[in-house]
Amino acid sequence: MASPPKAGRNRATRFVAIWLAGIRQNLYQRVMDRLVIFRVGLGLLLLVSIVSLLPFSIAAQTNKDDRVLGESGLPLPRFVAISENMANVRRGPGEDYPLLYQYRRQGLPLEVVAEYGQWRQVRDHEGSEGWMHARLLRGGRHAIIRQAANALPLRNAPAAGAGVVALLQSGAVARLKECADNWCEIEAQNYRGWLQRDHLWGVYRFERLD
Repeated sequence: MASPPKAGRNRATRFVAIWLAGIRQNLYQRVMDRLVIFRVGLGLLLLVSIVSLLPFSIAAQTNKDDRVLGESGLPLPRFVAISENMANVRRGPGEDYPLLYQYRRQGLPLEVVAEYGQWRQVRDHEGSEGWMHARLLRGGRHAIIRQAANALPLRNAPAAGAGVVALLQSGAVARLKECADNWCEIEAQNYRGWLQRDHLWGVYRFERLD
């Protein structure tokens, strides 16, 4: 029997190769299209999940007390007040460390940020830091009036429209009596009344003082 011409066989082979290549290309395109759709869908799902969790995360960061306990068993950070009329602040936790400066204001609030034995690393309302011996500090709560353009009204009730008891200047030291929501009851310059918490340095936003 005679064999078919080589030219015919070559054309048939090329036709089959082209046909198979078309099938492969079609399959590849379908797979890639589905992969893109899957990736887009997964991305949208992750985005929706993240957005849905945002309010919870923000609320948790706002309301949760994330402080830890120091060597003394008390939380860090925390606010204290100077117990003496003159208190030395040193570069490190010990009498051998250089003297940085002195506080000469009894009742001035400070924030304890670290502890080492009987020494406390403190920060003041201006951001200055140093180490003080624990005997120079007490736990009574005081606050300092934050910087403001004008004198701040001390009110007779925790409401913006309440009567004004006195006008307080920035830098005045006050004794904290009670804090709830956005208001704190304080005693300053022989006056007692309510001031918005945001105007006070010496109390945390999450704190409730009774």
